[in-house]
Amino acid sequence: MKKKNLALLLALCIGLCGCGKEGGEEQGNFFTASGGPNLDGSVESRLRLSMRVPETLNPLLNREETVDRILKLIYLPLLDFDERGIAVPAVAESWTLSEDGRMLTLQINSNIFWQNGTKLTAEDVVFSLNTLRSAPEDAVYKRVLQYVSGWQNISENTVEISFYEPFSGNISALRFPVISAGYYQGQTDPQNGINMTPMGNGPYEMLSYRRASELLLNVSDSYYGTVPQIPIISVIITEGAQTDVNAFQQGITDVLIADAMETGRYAEEGASGIHTFPSTKYDFIGFNFNRSLFQEKAVRQAVAYAFPKESLLNSAYLQYGELANTPVSPKSWLYEENVVPYNYDPTMAATVLKNNGWSDENGDGILEKPTAAGTITLQASILVNEENSVRKQIASKLKEELQTIGFVCTLDAQPYEQYQEKLTSGSFDMVVGGWQFSDVVDLTPFFATGGSYNYIGYSNEEMDRLLETARTAVGEGMTLLAYSSLQKKLAEELPYISIAFREDAVFTSKYVGGEISPTSFNVFRNIEQWTYQRKAGE
Repeated sequence: MKKKNLALLLALCIGLCGCGKEGGEEQGNFFTASGGPNLDGSVESRLRLSMRVPETLNPLLNREETVDRILKLIYLPLLDFDERGIAVPAVAESWTLSEDGRMLTLQINSNIFWQNGTKLTAEDVVFSLNTLRSAPEDAVYKRVLQYVSGWQNISENTVEISFYEPFSGNISALRFPVISAGYYQGQTDPQNGINMTPMGNGPYEMLSYRRASELLLNVSDSYYGTVPQIPIISVIITEGAQTDVNAFQQGITDVLIADAMETGRYAEEGASGIHTFPSTKYDFIGFNFNRSLFQEKAVRQAVAYAFPKESLLNSAYLQYGELANTPVSPKSWLYEENVVPYNYDPTMAATVLKNNGWSDENGDGILEKPTAAGTITLQASILVNEENSVRKQIASKLKEELQTIGFVCTLDAQPYEQYQEKLTSGSFDMVVGGWQFSDVVDLTPFFATGGSYNYIGYSNEEMDRLLETARTAVGEGMTLLAYSSLQKKLAEELPYISIAFREDAVFTSKYVGGEISPTSFNVFRNIEQWTYQRKAGE
């Protein structure tokens, strides 16, 4: 092992000889960075991460999520976001939104320098947005242009960004990394020497990259923030998620990003640090409003009272979830706590049904109700995708509880493709499902009349108005107020029974310490506070 590491260092030192100041060099499949990088830090002090084979190391042209995670160590975003999703300074140190919500004026932090020694200016922000305009349609940050309509630099440190329309999530969309206009100007080939040799403004800079093998990062001397305690990061190239798991289990890497419910498995394989954080993955029970039964609010309320989601946090989620009463994460600054909770209460469920005309006249344990068209039976099927063990547990428990309050209930477990087909075609009564929400919050597609993801067929004029008010709110105060009203209405109407937001986790080896506080936007957000201690030969 020592010989291998020594050979790597020698190869690195040889490759770095003769590098210029204005860009990296490519020698076959080996890329080296510019300037005189700091090689302090032994092999034993290198944090070991992983990512997929990058098509490019230009963060605005990149299309791969794991590559984006690593590039966040090299590039700062225009705006950063804290653990509650509130915008905080990064490249922009302050900003002002116009009264109509269509124009944002940002002041650029004048203390930020690029790793080649030049100053970051408003021109770089404009160039970054121009680069996104020509980026692939599936580039990680391409969605920014769904919200941003124009941009211009007003002065060296002032940028104006205009939006297509007033939208409460416009500022949340501005989390794209800023790249250097002087360095990247005219470099349109994603795989050329410049685009494979990142030159950023963040806590780390590139030392070298060997294709399909390893990317080495070094602490940047030009970083204006807190100096990281870990001097060198080695990023190995892996083929997929399972390879990441194998590499972590074998001690090849020190960090694994995965579903927090895998905690027990990875703890047995050497994970000594487990750092959970709320994901944007939301689970729910939905009702098909094209079924007359679920147009009755009392029936939906009874199902909510009969559903023991608190106990399922233990049995299904293994405590790695945040119970929610609305489709907004409880960790979000937008979450409204003061809504109708519908705590587990089978007696209340039975009472609600009884008060709405449901009864068991023949004593068979099944509730019925007389209507103008004849007597109807309280019955429903529950659609769930069979590959998802958590949702299957939820659906099975729901079926069991509904049967105890008088439902005739069946489970419709389908392979994912058939599940998706039945969901989109409306061929279900109830569904246990989930969404992975965007960091840019907008519930309109899910609950507005005719919304693109409104597979339950829900329609309510007041809800449409509240959704539009929340979507077009301007400023934090108005947005918070609008989302409060919207969530109260969602809890009252119950188009969904909100279950939980799942948690993800950063699993770390025994060598990693310090303050580790990941967020869904950036799992390495406070990398400066991490530590790494590994003895020679380990």
